[in-house]
Amino acid sequence: MGRIDARSRRVLVLSVVAAGVFSSAWCWWQVKRDRQAIAEAREQIKAGLPGTAARKLIAILARKPDSDEAAYLLGTCELARGRPDAALVAWARVSPDSQFAARSFQNRIRVELGRGRLAEAERIMNHALDDPRTRGLGLPILLAPVFCLQGRLKEAERLIEAQWDHLSAAGQGASEKAIVLVRLHIEFRRTAPAVEAVRSDLDQAARIAPDDDRIWLGKANLAIRTGSCDDAKRWLDACLLRRPEDIAVWRARLDWAIATNRIADAEEALKHLPAKESTPTQVARLAAWLAAQRWDAESQRRALERVVDADPSDLEALHRLAELAKREGHAERAAELRDKKSEIERLEARYLTLYVRNQPTRDAAEMTAVAKQLGRWFEARAFLTVAIAADPTGADRRGDLAWLDQRRGIKSEPGRTLAELLAQERDDQER
Repeated sequence: MGRIDARSRRVLVLSVVAAGVFSSAWCWWQVKRDRQAIAEAREQIKAGLPGTAARKLIAILARKPDSDEAAYLLGTCELARGRPDAALVAWARVSPDSQFAARSFQNRIRVELGRGRLAEAERIMNHALDDPRTRGLGLPILLAPVFCLQGRLKEAERLIEAQWDHLSAAGQGASEKAIVLVRLHIEFRRTAPAVEAVRSDLDQAARIAPDDDRIWLGKANLAIRTGSCDDAKRWLDACLLRRPEDIAVWRARLDWAIATNRIADAEEALKHLPAKESTPTQVARLAAWLAAQRWDAESQRRALERVVDADPSDLEALHRLAELAKREGHAERAAELRDKKSEIERLEARYLTLYVRNQPTRDAAEMTAVAKQLGRWFEARAFLTVAIAADPTGADRRGDLAWLDQRRGIKSEPGRTLAELLAQERDDQER
């Protein structure tokens, strides 16, 4: 009996081992089969056979629903077959922490833009950014073309800066990708999208998706830019009915109020805008405009001096300061400001020469110096990072990095509005 028990135990052990081996072999075979099927699907996509590839990928997903690679490739096939809705469904299956996530999000944004659905493209990206699993993917930059079409150019600039910050935090602030971003930042600031090109894109999008309120916002911002302020008001009123508390809409409303010299509308818009999202330059410009509306020359002068301190290359502020000095009988001060304007123009020309030469590593130190003189704080920090990487044994300039970083944003407690910040500043000056 004992021998039978021992034999039974041996049989049981062998059975368990055999089952384990069989299970491992089966899993290995399945993985190998799926990898081979995906490789075949890729070849079929290259050969221009998206339908054949799609059927193979659908079979893989039936066996393995969490295959991110299969879902991503299926989306590619469906788009090639002229089925954008099916492509979007496939790409939406890709996990946000997958190596295929960034490309899937990019493709979803591209499809929605192609269908004129600016609001949906923005919704997809904002939803993705709320997911902690997407951190590290560098997704915010994908919103840049969406914002550009809406006329939200400053926000698009901040997206570029945020992407560079992401690379810098990962120790890649001097990498080729980071340099491309800072050059894009310069180009973006230098060359605004052509009016006719934007109008054409918005009109085409409106024909496809006439009820998309982000198209309306784009039309409003374009109307402000071209001086068609009545049209701008009509579009902005429609946007506010759809999104009464939307920051982007209220920012455009503020721009419209300033363009039409409507101080009451400007003050109302300021109540809906967070101070934390503004720069020192923007706050000082607003203070100067409000002071001019109140015919308060002294407050306007102080605010304009803050503008020039935050953005030395603001030629309009220098011109207005010179006019105020001349009006008040300070001829020497007016001449000094005109000379400063000429110096800024010279520095701008030199900066452009260095940019066009496109040797950022060699020219990093000089571009840092010129960017600082022009008040391009983000660009100065980026080029200083490149200069430090190119000469790590040189003088320690890390304190300069911290100083430049502090110049880029407003230090304000969460929840504070621009109206509250400007009111506080005015009260402080009157004391």
